[in-house]
Amino acid sequence: MSTAKLIRWSGLISILAGGLYALGALLHPVGEDLNAYLSPNWVPAHQVYWVSAKLMLFGLLGLYARQVEETGWLGLVGFVLAFIGTVLVSGIFAMASTVVHLVAVQAPALFDQAVTPPTFAVLVLVLGYILGYVLFGIATTRAGVFPRGSGLLLIIGSVMFFISESVSLNASLSHVIVTIGDVIFGASFVWMGFALWSEKRKFISSS
Repeated sequence: MSTAKLIRWSGLISILAGGLYALGALLHPVGEDLNAYLSPNWVPAHQVYWVSAKLMLFGLLGLYARQVEETGWLGLVGFVLAFIGTVLVSGIFAMASTVVHLVAVQAPALFDQAVTPPTFAVLVLVLGYILGYVLFGIATTRAGVFPRGSGLLLIIGSVMFFISESVSLNASLSHVIVTIGDVIFGASFVWMGFALWSEKRKFISSS
């Protein structure tokens, strides 16, 4: 299979990744406390998130490769940070749905310690997952290879996630903000993925 076809197939993967990310957001219970971890929706939501994040890594490779020349250094920095951040978040989703959930069920007295992240993890999350996707969204919007609105959705979704995690809000309001933000974030991948998958120009003719 040619590189062009692999890049195009990454569009289909991006569609799936974005759809699953939005589904994970809609399944997620309110809050991040012990009661949320004990919710019947907690494990399914984070397993869906985990699969989405894994697919997102492959989709991100194709989305970047398709516009690598147009996005320049900003696209490169955004891609590298976003890729590293997504790897970290994928691990968080896996831990949240397995080990930490088991702690919540079997040893709730240790729950607070189990969910307290190390400082470096918070830093990587902010610099990678949030800043990386914001920069990648800006680069995508400026490049004009994909619909500019898709890059804008990527920025909005990332910023809403940052607000929900960094601003002191009650659990219900924070849940609404992060849910809307994650759905928007997922929609950006679906939009870019569809644009890449359905593209009939350069990459189709060269394959």
